[in-house]
Amino acid sequence: MSALAKNRSLIVGIDLGTSHTVVAWAERDAAPDAIRVFSIPQLVTATEIEARPLLPSLLYAPLPGEAPADPFGDAPFAIGEHARRRGGEVPGRLVASAKSWLCHPGVDRTAPILPWGARSRESSADDADGADDAADAADAGGAGGAGGAGGAKKAADAPPRVSPLDASARILAHVRRTWDDAFPEHPLAAQEVVLTVPASFDQVARELTVEAARRAGLSVRLLEEPQAAFYDFMRLAGPEGLGAVLDRSGGEALVLVCDVGGGTTDLSLIRVARGAGAGGAPVEVSRVAVGHHLLLGGDNMDLALAHLCEPRLVGAGERLDPARFGQLVLACRAAKERLLGGADAQAAPPDDAPVTVLSRGARLVGGALTTRLGREEAERVVLDGFFPEAPRGARPQRGKGGLVAFGLPYERDVAITRHVAWFFARHAPESPGPTALLLNGGVFRGRRVAERLAQVIERWGGPPLDVLPYADPDLAVARGAVAYGLALAGRGVRIEGGAARGYYVGLEPPAGGGPRPGVCVVPRGAKEGSVHAAAGRTFALVVGRPVRFDLFASDDARVDRAGDLVPLDEDRFEALPPVAVAFDAGDAARAAAGKQAEVHVQIEGELTAIGTLDLACVEVGVPAPRRFRLAFQLREDGRRARVGEAEGGAPEPGAARAGAAAERGAARAGAGATPGGKRLDEARESIERVFGKGRPDVAPREVKNLVRELERVLGERATWTTETARALLDTLLPSARSRRRSADHERVFWSLAGYCLRPGFGDAGDPARVAAVAPLFAERLAFPQEARSWQQFWIAWRRIAGGLDEALQVAIRDLADPFLAPAEQRLKKPKGAKPEALGDLLELCASLERVPAGRRSELGAWILERTWTDRDPRLWAAIGRLGARVPTYASVHHVVSPAAAERWLDHLLREKWEELPSAAPAAVQLARRTGDRARDVSDRTRGEVERRLVKAGAPEAWIRAVREVVAVEEAERAAFFGEGLPVGLRLVSA
Repeated sequence: MSALAKNRSLIVGIDLGTSHTVVAWAERDAAPDAIRVFSIPQLVTATEIEARPLLPSLLYAPLPGEAPADPFGDAPFAIGEHARRRGGEVPGRLVASAKSWLCHPGVDRTAPILPWGARSRESSADDADGADDAADAADAGGAGGAGGAGGAKKAADAPPRVSPLDASARILAHVRRTWDDAFPEHPLAAQEVVLTVPASFDQVARELTVEAARRAGLSVRLLEEPQAAFYDFMRLAGPEGLGAVLDRSGGEALVLVCDVGGGTTDLSLIRVARGAGAGGAPVEVSRVAVGHHLLLGGDNMDLALAHLCEPRLVGAGERLDPARFGQLVLACRAAKERLLGGADAQAAPPDDAPVTVLSRGARLVGGALTTRLGREEAERVVLDGFFPEAPRGARPQRGKGGLVAFGLPYERDVAITRHVAWFFARHAPESPGPTALLLNGGVFRGRRVAERLAQVIERWGGPPLDVLPYADPDLAVARGAVAYGLALAGRGVRIEGGAARGYYVGLEPPAGGGPRPGVCVVPRGAKEGSVHAAAGRTFALVVGRPVRFDLFASDDARVDRAGDLVPLDEDRFEALPPVAVAFDAGDAARAAAGKQAEVHVQIEGELTAIGTLDLACVEVGVPAPRRFRLAFQLREDGRRARVGEAEGGAPEPGAARAGAAAERGAARAGAGATPGGKRLDEARESIERVFGKGRPDVAPREVKNLVRELERVLGERATWTTETARALLDTLLPSARSRRRSADHERVFWSLAGYCLRPGFGDAGDPARVAAVAPLFAERLAFPQEARSWQQFWIAWRRIAGGLDEALQVAIRDLADPFLAPAEQRLKKPKGAKPEALGDLLELCASLERVPAGRRSELGAWILERTWTDRDPRLWAAIGRLGARVPTYASVHHVVSPAAAERWLDHLLREKWEELPSAAPAAVQLARRTGDRARDVSDRTRGEVERRLVKAGAPEAWIRAVREVVAVEEAERAAFFGEGLPVGLRLVSA
C-alpha cells in the first residue's frame, strides 16, 4: 500500500453480489495483469477480525444481550462472515439477498421490510397484546406468552429492520470505511469506482443501485456483470489467448456468457472478430444481446434442497416456520458446496453431509434438528432440476407453480438450460449454437454442473464448443470491472455494444382498436452519452398538472430508430414502471387562468455514462426551449407490476360484474367527456355554481342534485375516465372551504371528492391532490349531527385509501379505534368526536393496508369478537380485507401474520356460510396461496378452506386461488382500477 503514489487516482471494481461482495483495484496507469483483490476486514466471530477477499453480503441483527464488537460502525447490524455464521444459528435475524429484493417490483424497496418474515417490533408487541389467548402471542412465530410483559418482551426481542436499498448501502458503506482505513491517502470516494449489476437489471433496479452507492458516499459507474466476467477473461488470456479463440472458431467467435450467481442468472452474447484493417484494433469485441431478468440462481438450488430435507426434520405434512426454514436453507447451501465440490478441488467430495437446524434463541445444543444430505441426491436435484437436457428449440415452461420463498418472485421454470436455449434461439436465430462458452458464478465451482451445461449446448449440433477457462468465478466480476476501467483509459480492449434494450413510450390506443402504438425514444445499441430525439414526432402535452408516461423496453433483435412508431405486442415488449413530468408554476398558472394550455415537445433519451436511462420532454418551436426530465415513479411500481403478475387481490362479491360494467362504461365515454371538451366545461361550471363564490340564485336542491347534474352533462359516473374525474376534482378542491356552507354542501363535497380521486393513485398529479385533501381529515365535519355526511366522509377516505401514506392511515385508525374497540379496552375517545355510520368507518379501517400489521391484526381480533353475536356480513368482509394474503395496493410486507389469518379462518370455518354471503370471499382472501412461506397459511388450513369452498359451490377460480398460485383475473383488475389510467400523450404531427 505504501508503494502507491500519494493522491494518484485508482480504479476500483466492486461486485455487490447476492452472496458475496468483492473489491478489486489497480492504479490508473497499471497494466491489466496488475489488478489486485482487496481483502475486506470483517468480523469473523463476535470479537475477531480478519481481512478476507469475500465479504458475505449479509446483515445480522444481534440478539438482546449479545455484544459483538463494532469496529466498522455497522451497528445495529453485523456484516460479513460473523453475520453468516450467526445468522445460521439464530432464526429470523439475518438480512439476505438484498440485491434480489432491489429488483422486486411487488414491494416498496425503500421501506424497512427485511429480514423478510420476521415481525417488526411494533407488530410483535401488538400481536401479543391484542390477542385473546396464548396462541395470539405466537403470531410472530415466537414463544412468549400473551399480553403485557410477554408482548413487551417480544417487541424488545424483535430485530431492527432495514430496506433493500439501505441494506445494499450498508454493505457498500462497510466497504468504503474499511478501504479508507487501509488506504487513508486514497479515500474510496475520490477514486474511479465501477460497480457491477446484472445485465438484466431494469432501469429502476439500476437507479436504486446508484442510490445505494450514493448513500454510502460513492459516485459510481455501472457495468453489466457478464461483460465484467469477459473483461477478466480477456485480461487473463491476453492478445494471444484471444487470437487462439478466434483461430479455433474460424476467425469469428460467438461467445455465450452464462453467469449464474446466488440470486440471478445473467445471459449475454458477445461477438469477437479480428480488426477491420491497418491502424485499427487487432481484435473487435461487441456485446450482441442480453437476456431477460431471471431471478434464478444458487438461492433456488438451496431452496430446492431445503424442501427435500424439511420432511426428514419435522415429519410429513409439517413445516418449519419461516425463520427456521431460513436456517435450513443456509445449512443446505453449506452442504451443497461441500457435496458438489470445486472446479479445481483436489480431494473427492464426501458421500454425504450433515444438515442441521439449531434450536431457537441462544440455546444451541438441545432442540437441534439434524439429517444428512447425500451427494447423489444433491446432484440429482441440481443437475436434473436446474440443468436438464434441453434442445435448442426448447422454451421455458410457464407453469402455474413455482419455487417461491421469502417473498421473492423466483422464476417459475427453474431449468436454466431451457432459459439458455430460448435466449440463444431469440438472439442468434441463424446460428445452430455458440462457438465458445464462458461460465461465471459460484454455481460453476461444481465441476459436474459446468460439465452438464456444456454437454447440453454441445448436443444442439452447433460448431465445436470451446469452453473458455474461468480461473475464479467468485473474483472474476470485480477484477473485470477494474479491467473495464483500464480499457476506458486506453489500456485494453473495450467491449462495444451500447444499450442492451430499446426504450419506447406508449401512445393512446387507436380508436378503432388494434395494438397500442409506441414511439422509440432510445434505440437498442445506443451509445453511452449519445442523445436521441424522436425526430419528426412532436407531441402536445396538457399542462397545469403532472403528466404520466407508460414506458416499455424490448431486447428484440430488430433495431428501431428514435422516432419510429411500432405496435407494442406483449411478446416483444416489457412494461416498465411509469415515468412522470411536472410542469413549472408558470404553466400551471396559465392553464388555471383560462382553458387548458399545451406545450409542444419532442422526447429525448440518453443512456448515461454511469449506465442509467435519462428521458426528458424538450420544448420545440420556442427561442429558449425548456427541458422537463422524466422521473420513474418507483413507489407506484409495486402496485402496477403486482397486478399483472401471479398475485392479485382476492375476489369480492360482484367483482366480475363491476369490472365488466367499468369496461363497458369506459367504452361508452364520449370525446366531450375528456378535459377541454364543451361538456366538461359545463360540468365545471356546475361545480363552480355550487362551491364557488356564493351565488344567491343557487337553490338548496341544486346543491343536493349536483352529482345528478354532472351525470346529466357527462353521462353516468361509470363512464367518467380518470382524466375527467381528476379534472372535476381539480375544479372542486380550490373551493374545499365552501363545503361548510351547509350539511348538503358537506355531504356532496365528500361524495364527489372521494369518487373523483379514487383509488388515490394512477395519475401523475395524484400525490399532489392527496396532499391537498389530507389536511381536511383532521377538520372532520362541520355538521357532525348528520349521519349521511359521516357516511360519505368515511366512504371518501376509503375510496382514496390507496393514495394515503402510512402516517395518515395511522391517524385515521387513532381516531377510529376508540369507537371500534370492545368496551373492555377502555380506549379514550377524542374530545368532541361523535362519529356516526360506524359500519362505513369499519370498512374504511379494513381498507387501510399501510397500517402496521400488528394494529391491523388487533382490529381483526376486535371484529372477530363481534361476529359471535352480530351476523352482519360486513364484519367478515372486513376481516377478509384485513387478513388478505395479497394486498390490493400496499407493499406485501404489510400483510398480517399467517398465524392471525389461521385463527380467523378457524372461526370462519365454523360459521354457516349459506347465511353469510361474505364468508366464501373472505375465506379466499385469508387462505389465498402466494408461494411465500412468510404469508401463506398452513397446508392443512388451506385444504380445509378448499373443501369448504367446493361444498359451498364457489367459482372454480376462487378454489384454484386457494389451491395454487394463479394469475389475477382481468375482471378483478378492472373492478379495482375502475377506469383506464391516462396516457398523457397526443400525437399532433408525424
